[in-house]
Amino acid sequence: MPRTRLVAPLLAVAVALAIATVAYARSYDVPGSLGSTLDRTRAKAGLAILLPSRLALDYDGRLHASGGGDRRSYELALDAAPNCGGADACLLASFSAQRGGTPAFRTKVALRGGRTGYYKALSCGGSCSPPEIQWRSRGNLYSIQAKVGASASASQRRALVTAANSAIGAGPR
Repeated sequence: MPRTRLVAPLLAVAVALAIATVAYARSYDVPGSLGSTLDRTRAKAGLAILLPSRLALDYDGRLHASGGGDRRSYELALDAAPNCGGADACLLASFSAQRGGTPAFRTKVALRGGRTGYYKALSCGGSCSPPEIQWRSRGNLYSIQAKVGASASASQRRALVTAANSAIGAGPR
């Protein structure tokens, strides 16, 4: 078969795959999606809750919120199923903070207000761990881990830097 006959079908497949990847991501209102779980956690947490306003997740369906906190930490999650418990199969995003703490990652990224963020790309072994970003603010270590809608590492990094900057800019929730 001549090359020209192969180019058109291959190009069509590439475009279809690109559209399918982009169409799968959906932007969610993070505080609104956390709802009463955010209210209950805010009442117990002894530190400021920082959340992005919106987050594009690699999911298009109903979100289930979970979480809790105490005087030294909090963890909030958006899951694809109720009672997920942080399992890889259903965890979509988590937002956490702990008093003190040291960033666990080496890759530095610039964040709003001159802050330094620490980024970890998607990693897979026995299971996959979504990309994550951490930063320090007000003596606390904050973290966002999310199955963001982009499949390329650079796009995932941009999405998490944007989420961290949104959380920093919005201030305590």
